[in-house]
Amino acid sequence: MYVRKKRIHGKEYYYLVKSVREGRIVIQKFIEYLGPDMPSKSHLERIMRKAEENGE
Repeated sequence: MYVRKKRIHGKEYYYLVKSVREGRIVIQKFIEYLGPDMPSKSHLERIMRKAEENGE
């Protein structure tokens, strides 16, 4: 899992995504929207741990 920054209409937004292989291609699966501000490292680690516990 990693954080992806997307620019939409000039504004930046952060998402937690995971790379998933489907056949011969790899796609990005959005796990959670993180908001317009990058979360702190400790908060991000909690979000990632929670996603892993839920089988994401």
